[in-house]
Amino acid sequence: MNRLAISAVAAAVALAAAVPAQAAMLLGVKAGADAWFADAKVNDASTSGDDTHLSYHLAFEHFIPLVPNFRLRYADIDAGAVSFGQTDYTAYYEILDNDAIAFDVGVTLSKFNAGKFLGEDFSEWQPNLYGNVEAGIPMTPVSVFGDLNFGNYDGTSTVDGQAGVKWSLPLIAADLNLRAGYRVMDYDFDFIKQTEGKVKLDGWFAGVELDF
Repeated sequence: MNRLAISAVAAAVALAAAVPAQAAMLLGVKAGADAWFADAKVNDASTSGDDTHLSYHLAFEHFIPLVPNFRLRYADIDAGAVSFGQTDYTAYYEILDNDAIAFDVGVTLSKFNAGKFLGEDFSEWQPNLYGNVEAGIPMTPVSVFGDLNFGNYDGTSTVDGQAGVKWSLPLIAADLNLRAGYRVMDYDFDFIKQTEGKVKLDGWFAGVELDF
């Protein structure tokens, strides 16, 4: 009986030690921020404004089958003649996820809020398809990545894509990712009625990300 009790206690201790490690593998959080140094064109004409735009993202990944992972991303755009806040709500699945390559697909609902386009106010939702790919460079902490939201709904077309390089630095409880690359927003807002609704921003970005 004493041996049985000792064995039970040992098993409980082993289980308690194993659960946090297993949970760390099955649950993940990524949080980051980027500074985007972009030039802007409105209706194919260059415009002045704040050339540095800030973007933030937060992603949750889990082990539950059939339930999608979730990413929230926000960008604050001020290009003089055009300004808006863009919030992307993305549900996605991991198709591949290993040291060599990761590939995600999903859908995004983009909310354009507090928008102004040449004096016209707007606030709209737009659906998009989402894709993300990341490939590690063997024997290095460096990887290359790209992600894309694109759609065409109710006359409005949206393309928001970026590609870049990531350098991962291991910390005690997370990885610190240093990111840099190029981002393009190319939108044609059909809901703008007073004029054409074309806006394009493109330029380099740099940022940091914590991967728990």
